[in-house]
Amino acid sequence: MIDLKQSLDRLIADLSSEEDVVQVQTRGEYGEKEDEPDAEPLIATLNVETSSVRPALLPHDSQLLHELLTTLNHLQPQQRLEAIRRLGELRDPHAIGPLLSLFEDEPAEISLVAAKALATIGSAALKPLLAALADTSSSDMRYCAIEALGEMRDKRAVIALLLATRDPDKYIRAQAAEALGKIGDVRALKALIALLHDEYTDARSHAAASLGLLCDYQAVVPLILALNDPKERVRVEAIHALSLLGDPRAVEPLLALLPDSQPYERIEIIETLGYLADERAVEPLLYRAFHDREERVCQEAIMALGRLGIERAIQPLLSALPTISDSILRSYIIKSLGQLGMKHVQHISCLVLSLLPWLYDRSQDFSHYVRAATATVLGWLGDDRAVEPLLTRLQDDNFYVREHAARALAELGASRAIIPLIRILPDRHPSVRAAVAEALGRLRDSRATAPLLSVLKDESSLVRARAAEALGFLNARQAIPLLNSLLQDEALAWPDNNDGQRQRVQDITNLAIQRISMRN
Repeated sequence: MIDLKQSLDRLIADLSSEEDVVQVQTRGEYGEKEDEPDAEPLIATLNVETSSVRPALLPHDSQLLHELLTTLNHLQPQQRLEAIRRLGELRDPHAIGPLLSLFEDEPAEISLVAAKALATIGSAALKPLLAALADTSSSDMRYCAIEALGEMRDKRAVIALLLATRDPDKYIRAQAAEALGKIGDVRALKALIALLHDEYTDARSHAAASLGLLCDYQAVVPLILALNDPKERVRVEAIHALSLLGDPRAVEPLLALLPDSQPYERIEIIETLGYLADERAVEPLLYRAFHDREERVCQEAIMALGRLGIERAIQPLLSALPTISDSILRSYIIKSLGQLGMKHVQHISCLVLSLLPWLYDRSQDFSHYVRAATATVLGWLGDDRAVEPLLTRLQDDNFYVREHAARALAELGASRAIIPLIRILPDRHPSVRAAVAEALGRLRDSRATAPLLSVLKDESSLVRARAAEALGFLNARQAIPLLNSLLQDEALAWPDNNDGQRQRVQDITNLAIQRISMRN
């Protein structure tokens, strides 16, 4: 059993050390001893006065720090939020006290952004956050402290968070479960398994999600049992966790749950079955692909068949292709066939011949998705017979098709596409210009250098970035003067990207210049 009090004593001593992990002494199974301490003695164990959670602001010679701290009291919420974020980026310990004070009597958005800022500050904030977690007089203070500790991902907070999983406050238990998953320490395994039986739904769902993040196979059976939970969101988190663990023991329980599941739940089950790559899922997925009442479920089943990679799914998908009346579903079938073809290369020739006619599909609404999907897949399959048909799609009346045809020609390494690609580089749509610039860079043909130089001043930041990147791949020394002029371009390189990439045109240009310099 983990001796939590003893471990917490060691925790405070270790906070000044350079080690990331507090060593925990164990004496058997966690959670069996009834007289283990609850959260109440945490303040005393930490030996930190609660009042120290809000230290007075020390004088500081940084004008910026002073301005940002002053802005914390601004009447406009957006001004305050921006100040909080920038204080986190400064990583100055003098901001810790003022940020902690925002955990109470503030709108939730202010408090949670302050928690993220403290996590950004790092180790200097750890001890004050643990003290805040020990402040039993304020649930808001403790909740936000747990949020910050989870974002910080410091394993020295694990013991305190383990205590919080048994807190009387259900919101604290749920938040602790989520934080332990973010930290990813296996010491949390048994506590999280215990939370799968908590009376509070969010505590159970966060525990299930975190067990997936721990990547420990001891969680598989408890998660399978959680598939019987009365609440859908708990079952959904358990399904997702099982997909992360990738254990084949989950296949049969998931297949058993599939027929009676809710639509969103079916989507999660289907995605997981695709990742588990078990042959037992082929027929159930084929049934859902063409007979489920929910269109989104049909789409996910078709995609899962592609990820599954089982050869016997090829023929049913090919047979269904001309019978489907929905262009979106048809495009999904084509992409899944492409995935299957890359895995089972003996079918490539047949697939290419079967798919080529769909490059010209105009049978129904949204058929441009079919043409674009076909172009993409023909690029994946790598058969030169697709080059000439793809060249014709560079003149398609839909920009989405032109864009995907350009990328497919680059995938095929088609040198005879250079001149046709150069001709459409001035395309009226920026996504096509960007795709063509990218393709010309990947094809590594010096004939593209001058045309790419001409679009370095394009109105679209995406096009400028792709052109700069392509010139770097072409080792275009003559482009250096123009590339240098882009080093001041602070526009986002991928302005429509929502996955967290914040690269700017100047960053991409700098990489291109470095690439050229290293080669010369």
